Amino acid sequence: MSGPAPDPLKAFGQSWLPIDGLSQIERVRRGVHIHSTTARPPVGQTPFQVVHQQDKLQLKFYPAQGEERRPPVVLVPSMINRAYILDLEPGRSLVQALSELGHPVYLVDWGIPQAEDAQEDVAYVLLELLQRSIDRACRHAGHPKALLMGYCMGGTLAAMLTALRPQRIAGLCVLNAPFDFEKAGRFRELVAHLDVQRSISSDGLVPVEVMKPAFKLLDPMGNWSKFLAIEEASHDPERLRRVMIRERWLEDNVPLPGAFAQEFIEQAYQNNGLMRGTWQIRGESIDLSSIELPVLVCSSERDFIAPAPSVEAIESLIPHARIERLKTGHIGVVVGGFGPKVFYPLLDQWFRETCPSPEPRP
Repeated sequence: MSGPAPDPLKAFGQSWLPIDGLSQIERVRRGVHIHSTTARPPVGQTPFQVVHQQDKLQLKFYPAQGEERRPPVVLVPSMINRAYILDLEPGRSLVQALSELGHPVYLVDWGIPQAEDAQEDVAYVLLELLQRSIDRACRHAGHPKALLMGYCMGGTLAAMLTALRPQRIAGLCVLNAPFDFEKAGRFRELVAHLDVQRSISSDGLVPVEVMKPAFKLLDPMGNWSKFLAIEEASHDPERLRRVMIRERWLEDNVPLPGAFAQEFIEQAYQNNGLMRGTWQIRGESIDLSSIELPVLVCSSERDFIAPAPSVEAIESLIPHARIERLKTGHIGVVVGGFGPKVFYPLLDQWFRETCPSPEPRP
């Protein structure tokens, strides 16, 4: 006579036992329903002016509060996600915080590339789009140099431009930006042998439909955890709002120009060209060790997108760089409670130490 049928849920451990009357699988189902039916909160609410446009790029200006004359701060986000991660919501917005602290802020919003942008390579992004944005910020602010801060891929690009064209840059801060791509963790494992050309669609872009699944593969159980978190947050309207505003950004991927994506993945992730000094832009070698101006490097302990060792490796090329390892994650550093409490004040202090305010006008 056979025994009782095995309970398939036991194979998944005690986490499947009922919690507050609901099994974990039921909580995930509820989380999926809440995710699909809850409106996404508004983003990018800090007032700004567009002071420069080129192709799909917009340079957004957030005026400094107060009479103090500070040099411009140019913020460079990643090209893969939307720039409003740096202005996600009031109270947890880097652009809002810096402007309230007296810094004139200029946010590089890369926009959404279309077919006509497909041939924009890394050289074009650096020497046309980014360099012109910095020039425009300096002219608009009436200062000869800007303080440059790059986040994630934006930090890698900001450092590359600083090595090539430092004339307009007073100091460089990079946040969660990989440099040693052999230490870049899960994403490098995913693309190390990728034939990028096969990912480019007929319009010359790497489409969102290719990139979204790739990012989900970096954290295979992420969706499970996400829907559990949404269900748990649903009992508190403010907490749910904060979860869903992050979801809005995480869902809002943009395509990449095929020429840029192919060069960046091959030269960075596959050839480790920045650490080896083999990456050339229009015949110029990118030599990060040539950077002599002040550099602040911030990594995050719980970051699997840009693991701390891949970020901090830049110190071997720029020994005078100041390294700060932060007790947070890749996104939480700018939009979680850690930002207003720790990172925003750290950045404000470093900007002031690096580039003291000029004397007030008579």
